[in-house]
Amino acid sequence: MVPAVLTRLVSGRWLLLGVAAIVLVVHSLAYNFVTDDAYISFVFSRNLAEHGELSFNLGSPVEGYTNFLWTVVLGLLMVVGISPEWSSRVLGTICALVTLYLVFRVVERALGRPTPWAAVPALLLASSSGFACWTSGGLETQLFTMLFAIALDGFVEAQDRPRALRRTAVALALSAMTRPEGVMISAVLVIAYLLMPAFRVVLRRFNQSSPPPEPKASGFRYGDQVIAAALFLGIWAPWFAWRWWYYGWPFPNTYYVKAAGPWSSPQLAHEMHKAGLYYMWVWLQQTKLLYALPLAIVGLVGVRPKTPRFTLAVACALLVAVYVPYAISVGGDFMGLHRFIMPLFVVAAIAVTLGLEWIAARIPERYRRAASVALPVLVVTTFAGTQLALTRESLQPRNLANDHGIDTPAFLIVYTEDRAAIGRAMAGCFRDDDFSIVGGAGAQPYYGRMRGIDVFGLVSERIAHEEPRIRPRAGHTKFGSDSLLAQYDPAFVFSCYQIHRAADPPPQLPCAGYWLAHGYEQVTMHVPGMKQDGEYYTFLAKKTRGFQCPGRVH
Repeated sequence: MVPAVLTRLVSGRWLLLGVAAIVLVVHSLAYNFVTDDAYISFVFSRNLAEHGELSFNLGSPVEGYTNFLWTVVLGLLMVVGISPEWSSRVLGTICALVTLYLVFRVVERALGRPTPWAAVPALLLASSSGFACWTSGGLETQLFTMLFAIALDGFVEAQDRPRALRRTAVALALSAMTRPEGVMISAVLVIAYLLMPAFRVVLRRFNQSSPPPEPKASGFRYGDQVIAAALFLGIWAPWFAWRWWYYGWPFPNTYYVKAAGPWSSPQLAHEMHKAGLYYMWVWLQQTKLLYALPLAIVGLVGVRPKTPRFTLAVACALLVAVYVPYAISVGGDFMGLHRFIMPLFVVAAIAVTLGLEWIAARIPERYRRAASVALPVLVVTTFAGTQLALTRESLQPRNLANDHGIDTPAFLIVYTEDRAAIGRAMAGCFRDDDFSIVGGAGAQPYYGRMRGIDVFGLVSERIAHEEPRIRPRAGHTKFGSDSLLAQYDPAFVFSCYQIHRAADPPPQLPCAGYWLAHGYEQVTMHVPGMKQDGEYYTFLAKKTRGFQCPGRVH
C-alpha cells in the first residue's frame, strides 16, 4: 500500500509542474505588455534586420543596449517577418517555462531522488508577481534567468557527472552575451568550485553530528575544467573582442551612462546606495521573503558535504553574497517588481523549498508524510494569495506614482503606450535628415522611425563620457546639458515637453528657455489615444524646419 502511494506522489510531481506552467502563463498574461526600454533593443534589431547594422542611428554605432544575444535573436526573427512586439513576449514566456523545468530538475538533483518537492520552487516562481511580470515586458530578463538556471543545473550535475561542466560553460558564456551580470555569475561559480573544499571543512566542523556522506564515484576532474574553460572563452572572448572593435569601448555605452564617471556631488553616491538598499528591502517585502528567510537559510545550511545538495547550497549562497551588494551599489532599478535581480528569485525559491524539505524530514515518521504535503501547500497557497493581491495592485490605473524612483508596472504600461501613440502619429512627418533629442529612447523613436539620441545618454557616447553623474536614480544618473545637446543641431527636442488635456499649449515650457533663445518654437500635436495626462503633446522644434504634420494644433 505504502509503495503505491509513494509511486502516485512521485508521478504527481509532473502534474504539479504542469500546474505551475499553466499558472505562470495565465499570471503573465495579466501583464502582457512591452516596456519602453525593450523598444530601444527593437530599434537595434530592426536596423540589423533591414541594414545589417547593430546601431540606433545608421552609420553611427553606439552600444546603447546591454542584451546583445536578445537583440540579435529578435533581429533575426524580424528578417523572416516576425515583429519583436510579438516575438519578445513569446520568447520570454518560453524561457520562463524552461526555467520552471530547470528548477524542478535542480531540486531533484539536490535531493537525489524523484520527488514532489521538486515542483515547489516552480509553483513559487509561477505565483510570483515579479517573475510573471517580467515573463512579459519584452526584455531579455527571462532569457538571462533561463541561462543562469541551465548553468546552475549543470554545475550541480557535475558533482556526479563532470562532463556537465561543459553545459554550464556554454550557458554562462551565452548569459554574459545577454547581460553583463553573466560575467559576474560566471566568476561566482568559478569561486564556488575553487572554495568547495574549504566550505566542506567548515560545514563538518559546524555540523559534527552529521553522518559521513556516501562516497562518490566521481567528482570534478582537471580535464573537464579545462574543456569548460575553453568552451566559455571560445564563445565569449571572440564576441567581446568583436564588440570592442565594433563600438570602440571595452564596456557597453550603457555602463558608462549608468555606473561610471564622477558624481557632481559626493552626497549623490550615498543617495544611490540608499536607493539600492530600498530596492532590496521592497523585494524582501513584496515577495514575502522577509518572513521566509529562516527557511531559506536552513535550506542552504542544512546540507552534508560532498553531495549535490551541498554544491547547490554553496553556489546559491555565494551568488546571494555577491549579487545583493552589486544591486545595492548600482541603486537597484527604476522598474518595479525587480526584473534586475531575477536570478535571485530562482535562488530564493530553491532555498525556501530545501528549507521546507529539511524541516519535514525531521518530523517524526508517522507525521512526516502529512507534513510533507501540508507544509508546501500552506506556503505556496499563502504566497500565491499575497502575490495575486500584489499583481492586482501593481496594475491599478490609479497606481502611477513612483516609489522612491521605482516605477509601477501600471505606469510603465501607460508611459509606453503614450509614447507609441506619439511615434505612430508623427511617423510620416520626419525627413531623412531630421535629428531628435528624446527622453525615452524606446517606443517613440521605434514607431516614429526617428534618428536621434536620448537625453540620458544611452545611445550617446558624448553624454556617456563627457557628462557627470547628477542624479541618484538607477539607470538615469546622467543628463545631457542643453549646450551639449545643441551641438547635435537637433530639428526636434522631445525631451522638453508637456502632455496636457486642453488644446491650448502652455505659455512656455519650464525647460524651453535655452532653446527658445536659440531659434526653436513650441509645437503642439493632438495625439488621440494617449491616456496618462491628456491627448495634447507640446514639444520644441527648430523654426527653420517649418514642421507640418497632421494633428498639429495651430
